[in-house]
Formats: sequence, structure tokens, C-alpha cells
Amino acid sequence: MIPEAWIPHRREDGELIGWIDMTTAEPLLVPIDRLGRPLDPVDDWHRAEDVLEGIGLRFLMERFLFHENGRDAVVRISHLYEDRIVLSTALTDAIEEVGREIVVPFPAPATLRPA
Repeated sequence: MIPEAWIPHRREDGELIGWIDMTTAEPLLVPIDRLGRPLDPVDDWHRAEDVLEGIGLRFLMERFLFHENGRDAVVRISHLYEDRIVLSTALTDAIEEVGREIVVPFPAPATLRPA
């Protein structure tokens, strides 16, 4: 679940792109990406917003590695929820590409990392 100390940050169109944590590194602010991963602390609210705006959501379209049972699987983010992340081994949305869904907790575990 999303901690109460995380303040949502949204794009102009209202889409949630992350959070700003005001308590973990006080007096610094910690931008949190959409996967719930903390980014480098900053000393200004506007800078925290700029960091999140710069990252946006496009990184969610990238491929990730998920380490499971001693192996790495290439996955993509299929769905994001407040309490879980759904990964897919199907790397496209093509009908003929059948993959396996993997559900991991939110925030993203360390076993999920950029490919």
C-alpha cells in the first residue's frame, strides 16, 4: 500500500506519475517513481516535481528483468495497482503472443530491475 507520507504528483492531464515523500530524508524530499522506487533526494519541492516530470511514465514501456527461482525473465509492466504490479512475459499485446502473468507487491521488489 502507498504510505500516507507519500504525496501524489500528477501530470497536467491528471495521470499519476509518482509521489513526493517529505519525511524519509527530512529536510530533503524524496521523489518516488510510479513503481514505488525512491529516487535521489532533493532539497526543493519544485525540483522533486521536475524529477518526476522528467521521468514521467515512458519508462514503464521498457523491458525489465525479473529474478525468480534462480533465473531472470524478461518482462514488461502489464498493470499497476496501489498494492501490486502485474508483469507479463508476453512482450507485446499481439493476440498470438501468450505469456505468463507474474504478480509482485507494490512497491516494486529489488528483483525487478531495468533490462
